[in-house]
Amino acid sequence: MLNATDEALCKKIIEKDEPAFRILYDRYRNQIYAYALKLCGSTEVALDAVQEVFMKIWIRHESLDPSLSLKAYLYRSARNYIFDYLKKAVHDEKFRAYFLQAYEENTVGDACHVLYTKQLEEIRMNAVSRLPSQRQLIYRMSKVDGCSNQEIADRLGISVNTVRDQLVKASRYVRHYLSENADLAVLLAIFTTVITD
Repeated sequence: MLNATDEALCKKIIEKDEPAFRILYDRYRNQIYAYALKLCGSTEVALDAVQEVFMKIWIRHESLDPSLSLKAYLYRSARNYIFDYLKKAVHDEKFRAYFLQAYEENTVGDACHVLYTKQLEEIRMNAVSRLPSQRQLIYRMSKVDGCSNQEIADRLGISVNTVRDQLVKASRYVRHYLSENADLAVLLAIFTTVITD
């Protein structure tokens, strides 16, 4: 039975044949794990995906169709599990904080994250455009033009402390705005990574 085709195994699994299920599991578990790991980058989530995919096969054994590719079904199920996980993870504060921190530290620079960075930059500039005009000007002079606090103070005729205070308030608002509106960018980054790998 070790050399049985997927179609033959499927027919046996429909009949709740545990040895056939074990052969299928042993045949594909490493491939499904590697695929899931490539999609999400997390060993823990990839292991969960493998468990979920095969558990689904066993639970829904009666609905299996031997004429369809079991291998394709396994891969599609793993992909769907990972994408569902990532969609939920985007709303997790720790997950979003990780991506936003990487963005702020500019560690998200490789080619597979270009779309992500562009999307986040658009969201950031949208946030900046919502700042009061003086705060917006100070933020742009500091973050976009690269001026020091002293240069900004001299050009605008205000104190360095006022510049610092306005930058703190602007940065806090931009960070908050990003954390509230960056879901799409994070999903795009994940899916871009998945597609380009």
